[in-house]
Amino acid sequence: MLQRRFTILVVDDVVLMCDFLYGAVNRLANCSAIKALDGKTALELLETETIDMLITDLEIKAPDGLELIKRVRAGLLPTPHDIPIIIFSGNAYLEQVQQGINYDVHDFLVKPMSIDALGKKVSHLLIHHKFIQPAEHYAALYQQEQNQPGPATKNSGHKVSASIVLKEPQKKDEYKPAHEEVDVAKKEADFLSWPDNSTTGIYQLDRRLKKLAFDFSCFHNVFVKNCKLIALETERKRACESIDYLNYIVKNLQKREPRPEFWHKFQLQLTKLNKLALQLQSANLRHNSLILDLLKKLSYWWSQTISRPLVQRIDDGGGKNHE
Repeated sequence: MLQRRFTILVVDDVVLMCDFLYGAVNRLANCSAIKALDGKTALELLETETIDMLITDLEIKAPDGLELIKRVRAGLLPTPHDIPIIIFSGNAYLEQVQQGINYDVHDFLVKPMSIDALGKKVSHLLIHHKFIQPAEHYAALYQQEQNQPGPATKNSGHKVSASIVLKEPQKKDEYKPAHEEVDVAKKEADFLSWPDNSTTGIYQLDRRLKKLAFDFSCFHNVFVKNCKLIALETERKRACESIDYLNYIVKNLQKREPRPEFWHKFQLQLTKLNKLALQLQSANLRHNSLILDLLKKLSYWWSQTISRPLVQRIDDGGGKNHE
């Protein structure tokens, strides 16, 4: 139980996600949230409010999430430099992950995440303090980066799905989530993949469909590798949560994007996916032939969904992307 009140700043440029973080934090006893949709607002709050924890996305309007973290750790703001910091992102470049580690970020969490899981993580970090170097340590690192700038992070390197990366070293034979096993140099073929230069015309929907494909590819890869049951169960849960979040996003996007013909056709596909999700949730993971049949159905569903008229090539006139 938290012994005093904590103020937590949540930063995300996606309104729905920012509202999710805001609601999740405010559910916790003795915690209250302040939200910001861009780096400038977040910076102003860090300079004027008493902040006890920072939860931020990386790719936000300047200053970005990493810049906020660096300024806090380097003691350049009135906010205490050693507050717990969580990066909450759907994907990130390896360089960004490494920089987060260099600045002693407390955790790196993947979108989407359940309210309960996020709440437990926040409560744990507020109670269990991690050793943070003196501000001078990070200030020197920050100054070195300013003097010797490297290649722009946002447009270089390899992008991977963000997962919880700040963990204790794993024991031999301990299960490692498929999301953390991505070999950047040699990435195995995806079970489901998003076609190059294609779009639904709605950026946020494209993003969620790509995430869905990634999660099901991870489930597929763990299955075909005959990993332990706990590994398969973990990836099944992640895939089902991805479907739930797609449903949530679609409901909100329909209010913002008046495209009745498109949504009618997409909803038909979503109904089919939800039926497959129910089968997956209740499936016996030891029943290989049953799982194989489900994977085939999912593959067929995906091929229908990423085809015309729902998904079009950008160079064929489908590139009018709604932000």
